[in-house]
Amino acid sequence: VDVLLSNFEHCARSFGRNGGEDYFTMQCLDASFVGHMSDFSLLDDKYSRGAGWNMFDIMPCIHPEIVAYHPYKHVNAWEGCYKVAMGINTPSDFVSCDFRWHGDACAQTSTRGHNATDPNTTKGILVQPPGRLPAVFSPPLTR
Repeated sequence: VDVLLSNFEHCARSFGRNGGEDYFTMQCLDASFVGHMSDFSLLDDKYSRGAGWNMFDIMPCIHPEIVAYHPYKHVNAWEGCYKVAMGINTPSDFVSCDFRWHGDACAQTSTRGHNATDPNTTKGILVQPPGRLPAVFSPPLTR
């Protein structure tokens, strides 16, 4: 990481900033003579799965042996993946990918749908873990 940071500006001038962060990082580290090993068990990359995956699906995040999940570009999808990976929520807490609202994280294996009374800010999480307040909760003001 130190080598990448110390060479970042030089790499940006040399390679440009077109393309993904993964390709830029690989090019910069290779040009900086940092050795590497291939270990395809550390990364779960949806792009390697072929057709049928959902950008908001948090199901891959159940695997504790994975150290990085790609891509989770939307905040709610990233946060949903984080919560599943950390054991805060389970996939069954999420709305089905077939019934999700715009921006919701979802689980392909879930059969849950939104209720008519659900707030628009569920982020796809329909069941809050015990002892946690829903994201839309506003505590009363105290004086």
